[in-house]
Amino acid sequence: MSTRADYRQRFGGDLGYFNGKTFETLQVLKPVVFYDDFIGADLVFLLTNATPGEGCVWTKKIVGTGPPTVAKTADATNGVVACALEATSQAQDGALHTNDQKQFSIAQGAIFEARAALTVLPTGNGVASLGLWGDWSAGGADHRVGFEIAADLKIVAESDDDITLIDEDTGIEAEVNKYYIFRVDCTDQSDIKFYIDGKRVAGGTTFANAANAANSKCQPHLGMYKASGNGVGTLSVDYVRIWQDRS
Repeated sequence: MSTRADYRQRFGGDLGYFNGKTFETLQVLKPVVFYDDFIGADLVFLLTNATPGEGCVWTKKIVGTGPPTVAKTADATNGVVACALEATSQAQDGALHTNDQKQFSIAQGAIFEARAALTVLPTGNGVASLGLWGDWSAGGADHRVGFEIAADLKIVAESDDDITLIDEDTGIEAEVNKYYIFRVDCTDQSDIKFYIDGKRVAGGTTFANAANAANSKCQPHLGMYKASGNGVGTLSVDYVRIWQDRS
């Protein structure tokens, strides 16, 4: 049997189920739970600041005239969304988020998990990022926790509360087309923990995030960014899960 149960380390004190081989979370008995496997006929996302219609969960943030692209991948087994830069020499951002609707909270112990791969490795100034952000901002939200991968392929864990930026190399280098399960655990805001494929990473660093209740509000963020140049890169994401306490 690959399905296992836990309630301490993985799920912030509540019962949950996970795959003991891949460490993918299967279900969590938590008051607030979000899950998207990117399955369905709706391959196209509305642009950020558009008026999302009924049932619209995500919007895409596009910066650059290339342009970069954000869309579900047609006929992708299990459902995949791809955020891709292209080679025009300019600042570009191709990101997926919830239209700056920040309905989750680091202060309420939000836990973010996503299965993702670099299907085109970042080059030049290209940077992949995924995690929990405040309002979108070029190069990174003022308040955020998550992972970044630049052209050196080092997977970096980071926390920024707009006063202190803490980032640490996880010791893992991303490989092309290899999916990893990324998890950010904010159960203890003074000691945020990061995991890749079920193993804690950057454990020698204390990621203390001092954002107050207002600034700890966050949204899921997935994307590729470059400040300038002709770098490329594609982040492909299989699923996103977030769970947290009600208050």
